[in-house]
Amino acid sequence: MKGHRERVLGALIALIAAVPEVQAAPTTPPNLVLVSIDGLRADRTGVYGASPSPTPGLDRLAAVGLVCDLALSQSNESLFSHAALLTGRHPSEIAPPDYHSFVLPSSALLIPEILKVYGYARAAFVAGGHVKGVYGFEQGFDPYWDDADFGSFFHTVPQAQAWLAEAPRAPFFMFLHGYDTHRPYLHAGLYNHVFDSDYRPSSAGNVDDVLIQSRIERVVDGSYYSDFPFQYFWHPGAAERILDPGGYARLREYAATHVGKPITPRDAQHIRAHYDSGALSADIQLSRFVETLHASGAWDHTLMAVVADHGEDLGDHGLYNHRSTLADSATRVPMILTGGALPEALRGHHIPGLCSAIDVAPTLLHAAGAVLPPDLPGRDLLSDAPAPPYIIQEGVLPMIAVRTLTHRLTVQGLPLDSPLLELLVRVAPIAAPTFSLYDLEHDPAEQINVLQTQPDVARTLREHLLSWLASRKAQGQGQAGPALDPAFRDLLRQRGYW
Repeated sequence: MKGHRERVLGALIALIAAVPEVQAAPTTPPNLVLVSIDGLRADRTGVYGASPSPTPGLDRLAAVGLVCDLALSQSNESLFSHAALLTGRHPSEIAPPDYHSFVLPSSALLIPEILKVYGYARAAFVAGGHVKGVYGFEQGFDPYWDDADFGSFFHTVPQAQAWLAEAPRAPFFMFLHGYDTHRPYLHAGLYNHVFDSDYRPSSAGNVDDVLIQSRIERVVDGSYYSDFPFQYFWHPGAAERILDPGGYARLREYAATHVGKPITPRDAQHIRAHYDSGALSADIQLSRFVETLHASGAWDHTLMAVVADHGEDLGDHGLYNHRSTLADSATRVPMILTGGALPEALRGHHIPGLCSAIDVAPTLLHAAGAVLPPDLPGRDLLSDAPAPPYIIQEGVLPMIAVRTLTHRLTVQGLPLDSPLLELLVRVAPIAAPTFSLYDLEHDPAEQINVLQTQPDVARTLREHLLSWLASRKAQGQGQAGPALDPAFRDLLRQRGYW
């Protein structure tokens, strides 16, 4: 780790020597808003093809915005994914990627910490859960409101509106978040049955009861196992009680020897209707917030990024959660840039290549005229920077994936922080169950493993993954390293580098 620290310091010193003056900021830096609709799948929005659309407000924003056609989260869970969104780095670049203990260290640089140097007011209105400040997300924000545990935009938007009414100094950066589309698909809002209101229980029972009891994660492969004992663990850094995602594998084993109650196709349709109702509820609240920006005159000077941290499987791969798979159902998300500060030439356009969560930080920081920390792996989506050939995704279970425009290769079997992970990827036979390959051009639902029929593709994607793992290892990442010397850190900030 000492060598890594020296390399970091050397790179920063080289930057200072190469750019002796602080980069000039725009004369009127834009307000910046980052909206995270927790758990929203891209394909459940109108702009990405859902019909009828449960997101008319978001669709209108997209029509005058810049839309990433294929946007992916860096992980399949709120904690890892928001860490990537707010730092511009992969989870394993931030801290050891162990879900049982992951927390953003004080040495991590978040968007608001950098924007503070440039005079931004910085506020976050977050619906608690795994994005609470105790996980390290509050760094650089003032205030960081997270009082509604696993709440919705119904809770956070009024707080954001109240803060705006106090006329914060311009420019400002706001992080706005809600769990409206997160399981159990019954979050506080205006309604939960706007879609599929004529649903009637089958002989197997009322699926609403499963949702009300918050037991939807006990459904596997079309059956509900009401007595399955999920386990919890205590997160040592946040002192939070968290559901153990390893229970999904145990649930499948349990289902092999127990009889569950069937979830009929009609029940499954109703569950999705609840999910879509959550999307509509989030959409209405977000539209209220946008109207507040318009009414105050702030919209004309605001760049807004609307994203999701992950999707939701909704039974596509047998389970109702997002942490058991890195498939598109759990990781393909909306990503839209909009607002009056979006360059007019980009409005109404689409980005056809791969986009991911790590692109959000450099995009917003460039818009503010900020100097970026070195070696951020993402790109500015408002620039003509080329799209990457592949995206790396890290799961909270032992799985890692490389996704191209057409394929996803997933490797599972070892924890992401295992020193043997690179060796496993390199020497293990490219075969199930360690490897899986899906051709998303011909199988967008990712149901057919094509390892045997497309071995050359699998080998190419494995080389991509090995290259990324080697790069991470060379940079000393995947471990929590020592913070920079405080005096040197202050000097860098004074010079505009942080």
